[in-house]
Amino acid sequence: MKRSDERSAPGPQLLDPDRPPAGARRLALAEPGYQVRQRPIGEAGDLLLAIGADQASATALIDAPGAGLLAGLVLRQFDEPTTAAITRRAQQRDVALYWLSPEQSWNQVHRALAEALAEDSPEPASAGLPAGDDDLAELAQTIATLTGGLVTIEDTAARVLAYSRSSDDVDDLRRLSILGRSGPPEYLALLRDWGIYDRLAASEEVVEIAEHPESGVRRRLAVGIFAGRRQLGTIWVQQGQHDFGPHAQQALLGAARLTAAHLVDRRGQPNRARVEHGQLSGLLAGRSRRITGLEGRVAERPCAVVAFDLGAEQPDRAAERLMLDSLTGVITVHAAALRRDSVTEIIADRVYLLLPGVESEPAIDRVVRAMVDAARRHVQPSIRAAIGPIVAELSAASTSRAAADLALDHILRTGSRAAVTRFLALRPELVVEAASAAVAQRPELRDAALDDLVKADPEVAETLMKYLDSGSAAQLTADLLDVHVTTVRYRLRKAESVLGIDLTDPAQRLAAQLQLHSHLANARDTGMMISTQ
Repeated sequence: MKRSDERSAPGPQLLDPDRPPAGARRLALAEPGYQVRQRPIGEAGDLLLAIGADQASATALIDAPGAGLLAGLVLRQFDEPTTAAITRRAQQRDVALYWLSPEQSWNQVHRALAEALAEDSPEPASAGLPAGDDDLAELAQTIATLTGGLVTIEDTAARVLAYSRSSDDVDDLRRLSILGRSGPPEYLALLRDWGIYDRLAASEEVVEIAEHPESGVRRRLAVGIFAGRRQLGTIWVQQGQHDFGPHAQQALLGAARLTAAHLVDRRGQPNRARVEHGQLSGLLAGRSRRITGLEGRVAERPCAVVAFDLGAEQPDRAAERLMLDSLTGVITVHAAALRRDSVTEIIADRVYLLLPGVESEPAIDRVVRAMVDAARRHVQPSIRAAIGPIVAELSAASTSRAAADLALDHILRTGSRAAVTRFLALRPELVVEAASAAVAQRPELRDAALDDLVKADPEVAETLMKYLDSGSAAQLTADLLDVHVTTVRYRLRKAESVLGIDLTDPAQRLAAQLQLHSHLANARDTGMMISTQ
């Protein structure tokens, strides 16, 4: 089929990725938010993919210098009137225009086109994103979300591998890098003069680059991507309309470590840190005692499990899964900054994070709080997390997971406002809760007189419960109830008389406390008559 025939066709031409347009030699990516400029948009033989183009930028691409020389411009279909208007404009400008059908994804199309062009030509099929880099593009967008900036991932030759969606705040360095598929030489020379590349090649340090208005360069953060001591590339984050997020540097360090794993995989080299999907669920369920890639000395060192919950019901399963996927992305990026070999997985309706080789609870707590803070801002404000205890080795991770789940269930059930909690901080409450639940399952152990007291005189029952929970401190109980201590002592004497118990006896105090908590647990869903505030 001749391209001129395709251009003169009356309606939109759907792209067949397995049969590239005649004359197409290589793939190229259209610049996000393109506006008409004097320089050519591409070269003859380029098949230009306008990923994410809106109506304005699509029209600008059609009007751009050199658009008529392209083998084709590929757009996602708009609504029917807009699609028809853009089609007419392309015909007027003699631009070969192709449309993606609604069921086609850009990543699938890119891969299919790259393979088809590679079969027909010895030349490189793509000057844009490498085929199969879906995960890298998704990671770039996650980094952009967490840092609040505009992200570009490059290899060591300054070739663009992936980038996040752009906005009106894009500067010339980013614009020219994306359009030309590599950094402009004059800008690269400028960065070299500033010593930026030397710093990025020296360590995992996150480098801040001040704004340079006379060169058209906005403020940036950058970090090297390393496999061992070898640099594989760089992540650049341009500041947008607003300042970077509070945990931008931590997120960027974690992202660099995740990106290194992707780049190692692309090169066909073994990545021992990559854990197959499903292995974590087996370990945390106690069905296995090891994870491939976390073996040897790491498996014998202490580890901990953190559980995350959305904290609110979603309208349907699809919405829940989407949020869980987004939450996983946030957790994975931040966790990599603490441990390269951390593992994250969705299990049922929660996200679990395994942190191997950790021995410091304060370090875990600090990173988890940063994760939840970012997740609450970017995913859902009700997200909660619970940190399980550090256990001796990887084979005991299921114990840490069970403890984290207990703590998370407790804060969700009791309506606690805590965004992050530690199992060890809640363990006393959880022990009492477990013992009370056991009492509730044994009716023969219950004191009928105490049940009657709760119903007939909830004020006295509440005072007794506060007294027992406060360690039998009458003054503290009075302060909690905002009454005089004499009133507390009167109510306690009344409770002893009605129940026939001696509050100086530790066993009797504990029995009454457990039954009161058992009553609280049973009545929570129907309206508690004993205040817990």
